Formats: sequence, structure tokens, C-alpha cells
Amino acid sequence: MQINSAEYFRSILLPSDLPEYPLPQFAFIGRSNVGKSSFINTITSQKDLARSGATPGVTKKVNLFLINRKIYFADLPGYGYAKLSLQERKKLEELIFWYLGEATNDFKKIFLLVDSRHGLTPNDADVVNFLHGHGLPTVIIASKVDKLKNKDRAIKLRNLQNSLPEGFTIIPFSAETNEGKQAVLEAIKL
Repeated sequence: MQINSAEYFRSILLPSDLPEYPLPQFAFIGRSNVGKSSFINTITSQKDLARSGATPGVTKKVNLFLINRKIYFADLPGYGYAKLSLQERKKLEELIFWYLGEATNDFKKIFLLVDSRHGLTPNDADVVNFLHGHGLPTVIIASKVDKLKNKDRAIKLRNLQNSLPEGFTIIPFSAETNEGKQAVLEAIKL
């Protein structure tokens, strides 16, 4: 896929915020500080489309971006950020699981970002189990692969693959070097 236009469309917190005219969606999810904003900005070739902050946990709503005027990218809040109160974390988790499970059935693919240096965390595993249990087509983005030493890379990626249910694809990705960008764009198909 070639991205010719990308613009912020709206934020979603409640059912009344959902678009009146749904379009196919590609959702992006990951724990806080996994590089989701950098990922979205890299694949759209726009420096400031998705905002990232100095501290994790900036995204507190589902942000929709209109891509090529025919699909949405849904940027979901990060999960697992420890500095939020337990109540705030629970609200974000409820928003994430509501959006993925009930809000729309227009998902063409879910991209779950996992930090390649750390592998699947318990929070990541919960999300994987949810996505797998709901039969949502999911691609794992192994982010920050540029930070791995060459000798560790194959081992880390193999360990990540072994921790996933069968059928999950992994795309190694780096916002710094653009590694994986073309593979992601090829995975975004209608």
C-alpha cells in the first residue's frame, strides 16, 4: 500500500464518538513506551501525525487517522503504564478491550507492538490472548530492533515467535532505520 494522505480524524472515548460512516480499520496497540507513535509516524511518512510525549501514557483515547480518504488507522492507548492510578489504568484497559471487542467489526488487521528487547510481557500476553480468542487478524511488530545487538537479534525474535500462538506473524521494525516499513505497508491490504 502507498500512503498518499494521512490526517487526524477524531478521538473516541464513548460509543457516541464512533464515526457515522465506518471505514475499514487497522488498529495499533502496545504497552506504553513501546514506540507506537513513532511507528505510525514512520509508516505514514509524517513526523507529527501521532503525538508522543516525554513520559509514557499520553494517549488516553482511541485516535482515528484517515488514510488515503478510505481507511482508518486506530491508535489505541498504551497499556501497563505504572505511574497511572489503578483506576486510570482500569479505565484505559476497558476502553481498549471495548474498542477491540465491541465498538466495531471493521478491523482488517491489528498490529500489536512488542519491544523486541524485552519480548512478550504479561500485559502483552493478555492482549495476545484476547486478540487470539476473538479471532482478530493480528501482526506482531517487534519494535526497536535497531537497539538489539546483532548476536542477540535472532535469539530475541525466535523467543518472541515461540511465545505466540501459532499463526502470528512477526515483522521486525525500527522507526530509526525504517526497517520493516515496507513489510508493514504490504500487510495493510483491503
